[in-house]
Amino acid sequence: MIIHLGHLPDRDLSPNKRLHHMALYQAKLLAKEEAYLRVLEVGRPRTILPRAHITITWVAKDRRRRDIDNLFASMKAYIDGLVAAGLIADDSADHVTYSLRYERGTQEDTIIEIEGSY
Repeated sequence: MIIHLGHLPDRDLSPNKRLHHMALYQAKLLAKEEAYLRVLEVGRPRTILPRAHITITWVAKDRRRRDIDNLFASMKAYIDGLVAAGLIADDSADHVTYSLRYERGTQEDTIIEIEGSY
């Protein structure tokens, strides 16, 4: 399954951002809900993947420097949305592995590819 967010992760989810705890809670809630709804748009599978490999590709249209570890940390709420949607069983190390990529392009996007692994 491939999910396109159409933007980079919300800047409010960055570990470097200092937000009031309620503003951070709201940003996490919106990100989780967005991922949940994107799974429903694409079509939820009949069974939950017990183990999965997730490849995340961030596409930026500008030339700013970005830390890939910061981008990945900003993805936690989106990954939680995949669990809530019933796509993957859990996001713990026993259930999920990751590959991360960063590219430059003409449109900003975050592409989440989920594959079952065994």
